[in-house]
Amino acid sequence: MNLLYHLHIYRREHLALPAGLWMLFALIVAFVRKDGGRAYEMAYPFLGFVLPLMAGILAASAIVDDPALELQLAAPRAPWRILVERLAALLGIVALAAVAYQLYLAAMGVDLSPLGNPAARQLGWLVPSLALMGLASLAALALVQGTGGVLLVGLVWLLQILGRKWFVESRWARYLFLFMRARYAAHPSLAANELCLLGLAVVLVVAAGRLLRKTERYL
Repeated sequence: MNLLYHLHIYRREHLALPAGLWMLFALIVAFVRKDGGRAYEMAYPFLGFVLPLMAGILAASAIVDDPALELQLAAPRAPWRILVERLAALLGIVALAAVAYQLYLAAMGVDLSPLGNPAARQLGWLVPSLALMGLASLAALALVQGTGGVLLVGLVWLLQILGRKWFVESRWARYLFLFMRARYAAHPSLAANELCLLGLAVVLVVAAGRLLRKTERYL
């Protein structure tokens, strides 16, 4: 029942954009599938760049946009569990989109081997998605509005896209670059980068959970 309720929080308009982008990239791949190199260049951005952004946008409204949040917080359970359950439900949606897209690409004959083997390439969308979900959750709860979380996630996403060369060349910022596997899968700092981002995601979610303990702010 909890899972069904959590999924109900994501209204149709919240899921329309990810579904629309999924279809858009699927159509683009269908048009260029005969050109192997071009097909890959058009296909991988959805997994490596677009899907994490969508995950962050959805996470921003996972808690604060719940019209029945007061009842949820009044339930006899730790508030942080609500956050974890909502993010887990959202991550399931993101994972479903990622797996379905990769199966579609396989059917279209698009080679994703530059992202690594089938298991490793999942980190290309999972790691940045978790980091942006954590950031969105913390920002939304700190500002007590989902819009602020969306704007912050969008700003961070855009700055990293535009400044990718600086991030990769920096001695410290490379470990915070969200799109290392998608853009530089052969980089020697890839493993450290992904471990750092996973650790950051945990810290952000824990911090968001601590904010949610102050239930009076969200009533």
